[in-house]
Amino acid sequence: MKNFFKTTLYLFAFALAGVLFQISCSNSENSVPQNSNNQLNKIIYSKQVASEIQIWTCNYDGTNQIQIPIALPANLIVNNNNSQGTPRLSPDGQTVFFVALNTTTTLWSVYSCNISGNNLQEVVPPVSNANLIIGNAI
Repeated sequence: MKNFFKTTLYLFAFALAGVLFQISCSNSENSVPQNSNNQLNKIIYSKQVASEIQIWTCNYDGTNQIQIPIALPANLIVNNNNSQGTPRLSPDGQTVFFVALNTTTTLWSVYSCNISGNNLQEVVPPVSNANLIIGNAI
């Protein structure tokens, strides 16, 4: 009888160790994004070069400054006149959101593009400046 309880205790400890191992493996897989083009830990900002406003990214320490080459249609310019015009990154760091002004209609729109500057899309249709407030992505 003594051997029966001893064997049961060993089997229980072995099964518990297996369950704990599975739990620890599943948590570690979900805690780190598996994206090879991860742009997290980056700063996104705009700066004016001559009469053009450009959008750039860099590391937190200011190194590795890279311009995002955005080809806007005619009559559109990137806005950085106030805090609502500050470019933003999506939580995964792969999409840039920014405000553009249509110089013909004087209406503002929110646009997005990939971090590489491709796939430009209008996210929010044109509105007047008084109606446009940009928040942070969640």
